[in-house]
Amino acid sequence: MKSGRLISLLSGLLLLLSCQRNGLDLTLSIGPYGTETRKVMLLYEAGFNSLGGDISANIASLRNGYLPGNGRQDDVLLVFSHVTQTRRVYSTETSPVLVRLYQEHGVPQSDTLRSWPAGTSTANAAMVTEVLDLVRETFPAAGYGAVFSSHATGWLPEGYFSNPKSYEGTDRGSGGMYWTAPRQKTFGQEYYESGTKQEEIELHDFAAAIPYKLDYILFDACLMASVEVAWELRNVCSYLGASPCEIPAAGFNYETLAHHLLEPEVPDLQGACADYFARYEHDSVYGAAITMVDCGRLEPLAAECRVLFDRYRDGILNLEGRNVQVYDRQAGGKQYYAFFDLKDLLREAGASETDLADLQSALDEAVVYEAHTDSFITIPLKRCCGLAMYLPAYPGYKRDIWHGTEFLDGAYKKNVAWNEATQLVL
Repeated sequence: MKSGRLISLLSGLLLLLSCQRNGLDLTLSIGPYGTETRKVMLLYEAGFNSLGGDISANIASLRNGYLPGNGRQDDVLLVFSHVTQTRRVYSTETSPVLVRLYQEHGVPQSDTLRSWPAGTSTANAAMVTEVLDLVRETFPAAGYGAVFSSHATGWLPEGYFSNPKSYEGTDRGSGGMYWTAPRQKTFGQEYYESGTKQEEIELHDFAAAIPYKLDYILFDACLMASVEVAWELRNVCSYLGASPCEIPAAGFNYETLAHHLLEPEVPDLQGACADYFARYEHDSVYGAAITMVDCGRLEPLAAECRVLFDRYRDGILNLEGRNVQVYDRQAGGKQYYAFFDLKDLLREAGASETDLADLQSALDEAVVYEAHTDSFITIPLKRCCGLAMYLPAYPGYKRDIWHGTEFLDGAYKKNVAWNEATQLVL
């Protein structure tokens, strides 16, 4: 990672992040907004769910790491959080709060900037917009980045991951929430009305809720490094850091997170991703997979995929899904797969070596950083390009745990922008 530099432009101040990728210089634009030089890092923690205790621990760890000052020119570290008072107890409603963390003379401090009424759900698009607008109005800055932590299930429709039967009218082998030990973080699911209902943010609503372009989005949440997620967010963030697999409940290394994203002159998102990988690289229970995407370089990947999806359509629809690298587990009551490796899917569909080489070239442009262990819990990770993708239903579909379904095909065509760009599902 080359050192960043602050340069002066007539239009204002611009921060540039430079690193080396396949011999090419990569730059990340941060701002400009007038003559501001400070950066803002926001943690958006939707934790009124089974992760409440873990998210509280993450916030405590954050306080033990790098903290900026609270002067007008100092960088700004904000935490918007909604957590349970007691782990897995949802009958006691709590208030979401926005807090600024900083240090004075080396002593950690915190100021509560705003609180919301008890019982307010943070797992909805309107709240994402409200918080981000409040952040920009309160703290004008050269650039903004966000870390989102909660449950998440990629592009899948709200509620489908844990209860497909309610959508399909038939049981795909999922009997309920499957977050069983070892526990995982999986974005945007919270309980409300004393735990009797739950709410999630669907991907296209989440993207539409972000009111201005962020320099980066880091998902401390499961299954968000899919090509569908990256494409949906390409116009609202410059970089995306996420895992194609689940993420352990303890999540990222919060003690070093602000060190990477605030302390340097420019945010080091790759360093934050590498720290996550290092945390679980030798873990005997978990393992890890992490991907960093340059969202500004996704267009060539979409163009290449559109050609290949058309060329190998019959192969995609008729391949043996069990032979493709998967990223999600069968665990608890969940007994189907929904996240497959993009490149390996095309390999199994019969793509030629020449076409696979062209695909890899496009991936090399878009995927800045990718790392994975040999396995994640029970999943062997052998053929990973770093981006997951949907595998459509096959002709004459009835029930198959290795493919999508007619219902999911319909949702994909209606709601997933990646499909509009590539025509995976016709």
